[in-house]
Amino acid sequence: MFYLKGIRIRQFHRNIILWYCLLMELPFLIGGIALILWEHARSPTNFLSIKNIILPLIIIVLGLVITILIYKRSESQNKFFARVKHRQLLARMIVDNKLYLTKTRLNNQKREKIIYFPKVYYQYKNQVITVRFPMDLQKNQDKFNHIGEQLEQALYGDLFEVRDEKGYKAYRLNTNTISKRIQIEDIHADNGKIELMNGYVWDYNKFPHALIAGVTGGGKTYFLQALLKAFLDLGADCYVCDPKMSDLSQLDQAPILKEKVFATSGQIGKCIREFYEAMVERQKEYQQKLTDSGEIGKDYRSFNMQPKVLFIDEYVAYLSNLEYKEQTKVLGQLKQIILLGRQLGFFLIAGMQRPDAKYFEDGMRDQFGLRVTLGQMSSSGYTMMFGENEKDYKVQPENIRGWGYASIGGADVRAFFAPFVSQDFSFLSYLKSLPVNAEKRGAGGDSGAGSGTDQRTAEADK
Repeated sequence: MFYLKGIRIRQFHRNIILWYCLLMELPFLIGGIALILWEHARSPTNFLSIKNIILPLIIIVLGLVITILIYKRSESQNKFFARVKHRQLLARMIVDNKLYLTKTRLNNQKREKIIYFPKVYYQYKNQVITVRFPMDLQKNQDKFNHIGEQLEQALYGDLFEVRDEKGYKAYRLNTNTISKRIQIEDIHADNGKIELMNGYVWDYNKFPHALIAGVTGGGKTYFLQALLKAFLDLGADCYVCDPKMSDLSQLDQAPILKEKVFATSGQIGKCIREFYEAMVERQKEYQQKLTDSGEIGKDYRSFNMQPKVLFIDEYVAYLSNLEYKEQTKVLGQLKQIILLGRQLGFFLIAGMQRPDAKYFEDGMRDQFGLRVTLGQMSSSGYTMMFGENEKDYKVQPENIRGWGYASIGGADVRAFFAPFVSQDFSFLSYLKSLPVNAEKRGAGGDSGAGSGTDQRTAEADK
């Protein structure tokens, strides 16, 4: 089916800004020349006097100034001339790097004629740039297959998707990612999906578990709160572990999280163990229901089972403080939750400053469907989170909080802005306003997780 691929990049586009500026200057130039000719017709012997040519020169210079101002303003505001400049950059890339084929002609003098100029297309729609490069088995095809990082740098956009189309490799870049940021009040779960930004959706049933890494002050805790809000609004049974006893540890003041917030190492270890045991019990129940129904391919939703979510902030800090034997035990339980949790409705969301490999045994890190970094990370930090890639990681201004990069399901890494939290929004007050469903809380407490402050403290002391 025919579809508009965009504007084809031609050889003459390498100077297209100049042509547009000359076209804008042309009326002023014509007006100045016409005025000179009119003065000549009126006074043929004295038309070149300074008095007669100063006004035409003012008109021509004024036109030039207006043209430059229009160009600069349009480009800085990412309007018409910004796209024109993009086309010029693409054309110069092709010409200056000789990404075309020529044929030598031997007439009176040796000349080269371009016999193949690649069919590169540029498209701009809804603040998204799409550049299509031909996959036609010509000599430059391999370069076009690995040009994403150069496009990000040249077009100053965020590459968020590389798409294979018939005959083309399409690179899609966002030009204004921050405009897609949402408010924390707007984040919610709907039909197994959470919209993290406008148009950027995490299907947690398809890509379960989340790994959030962030530097101090990067907005990690706020993003964890946003995800917690989304799951609580859904009616999920949530448990919160905060070994540093910071903001998240205060959330047990909300009735909906009463006796479900853990801070000490003993309490957190007990919570993880009981969360794991609850999953094992559900697995038995799930297998029985599958046998009774005689069907396959179902998950926890098919049997109206309540999702359970375990939030662990400062995951690495917690594990690093455990003795080796206890650490191995906890890692084994977390590994099983990560591997088996999706089908049973058990999800893990872990926050940390740096995802060191030794705390993610046997490829655990690769099982996290959502990976997010917040704040400026080191190159090794980005590699730990997203693996080797050609992403051009940019730095945002210091006054912008909650920015970083994200990947869902191992897809291309893209710029990310966590839901914005205004100063007027109190997360604790919001949680206190949520109704407590006794039936759901009872269903979530079958394993005994969060069965009472006094009890878990006593267990921890033991």
